[in-house]
Amino acid sequence: MKKFYEQHVEYFDQPLEPVNNLASFAYTNALLRSSKEMAVPLLHFWSLQDTVILGLKDQRLPYLDWALRLLTDRGYHYFMRNSGGLAVVSDSGVLNFSLFFPWHLEDHQLNIDEAYQRMEFVVSRAFPELKINTGEITHSYCPGTFDLSVNKQKIGGISQRRNADGVVVMLYLSVNGDQMTRGELIRDFYTRGLQEADNKWHFPDIWPTSMVTLEELLDKPLSIEETKQRLLNVFADHGQEDFQQLTWSTPFIHLANEELGTMEKLQERLHKEE
Repeated sequence: MKKFYEQHVEYFDQPLEPVNNLASFAYTNALLRSSKEMAVPLLHFWSLQDTVILGLKDQRLPYLDWALRLLTDRGYHYFMRNSGGLAVVSDSGVLNFSLFFPWHLEDHQLNIDEAYQRMEFVVSRAFPELKINTGEITHSYCPGTFDLSVNKQKIGGISQRRNADGVVVMLYLSVNGDQMTRGELIRDFYTRGLQEADNKWHFPDIWPTSMVTLEELLDKPLSIEETKQRLLNVFADHGQEDFQQLTWSTPFIHLANEELGTMEKLQERLHKEE
């Protein structure tokens, strides 16, 4: 069987306006539920504008309403995703990139580490100039076992979701922009949300210097479009036809609308006291 990056893959790009932020995860969830209908593995690029994506754990902040007000005061939108983890920033310098692997196209169901390793392989192949490592960067925002880093500074975080039909591996990648300001924003978010309360949920102690952009590491300008192309080029045979056939179908549209409704309902948890 061909290696996963030697197979034909489909891709699509989804730049979103703030009013449509919830579509990012609604589409992700609908696509994962559609794994059986995928003829090939799928690559999904999406981007947001000045948004903080919260994890389910963040709703446990004792002063969450104060922390959310800080985000608004600094000009950021926010929403809560329907998965674990913690807050991350997604703006015009951050690329979100997902890989969908349907089980019916694999010779076995990938275990958790194997799925993460595929994403690490793709990013490393896309940026051969950099020595990319995996391992938790403790003082970054949303630290995780498969953080991607260079010289102990985090460039991106990986998560995954799976069901009986496939797995999606999701990455946010800090491409360009002011990563220090992103780190300070999330540090201040948790400081405001905790105040003097006991940090029994182990929200991270964020050091803004623990993270960096690819552009800074490469020491030359790097655009989001160039980053997408580098990632696509890892897959020599890529197109968009099969993806369009899937997402224009009535069953997929129904799933996407259903998942959007679930995401909208989830947001009520952020304002339960208002």
